[in-house]
Amino acid sequence: MASLELADSMLLSGYLLGEDTMLVAASEALVRAYCGWHVAPSRDETFVMDGPGGHELMLPSLYVTEVASVTEDDVVLVADTDYEWSANGRVWTPGVWTTTLRGISVDVTHGYDVVPLEVQAVVLGVASRAAASPNGIVSQTAGPFSVTYSQTGSNTAGGISLLALEMSVLDRYKIASVA
Repeated sequence: MASLELADSMLLSGYLLGEDTMLVAASEALVRAYCGWHVAPSRDETFVMDGPGGHELMLPSLYVTEVASVTEDDVVLVADTDYEWSANGRVWTPGVWTTTLRGISVDVTHGYDVVPLEVQAVVLGVASRAAASPNGIVSQTAGPFSVTYSQTGSNTAGGISLLALEMSVLDRYKIASVA
């Protein structure tokens, strides 16, 4: 049986050489993971979710532009009668949602048509820091000349990581985690 790899030597070479495509893709993945959803571009998607009980269902999106259909326990619901929805991903029912695991299916269009500039700036900032010091070198000295790289933590530079300021920018696009 062949092993499935999360990374390979070609990706490592691209990362160490500061290959733009690889660094931007890794930075995008980090931002999307932090936010808990894809953010942009707009796309059609089907969410299959556990029934929460109660009146409110929260979709894994913070920018919903259309809810095409909602199915609960294999019954297609009627918009504006059985449910209402908001752009922030909230779907409300006057009744009570099922508690069945994977009991609700929601077909939506969601995500921003254009990547918000502050999100794009964070992705590019993460990628550019990683390109400047992919090996995590904090500083270099040659004779009287010294260079200190942007640090992502105490005595740490480079790599794909978010700074506290970048996280605060992304918090507007982050789905709040439920404990």
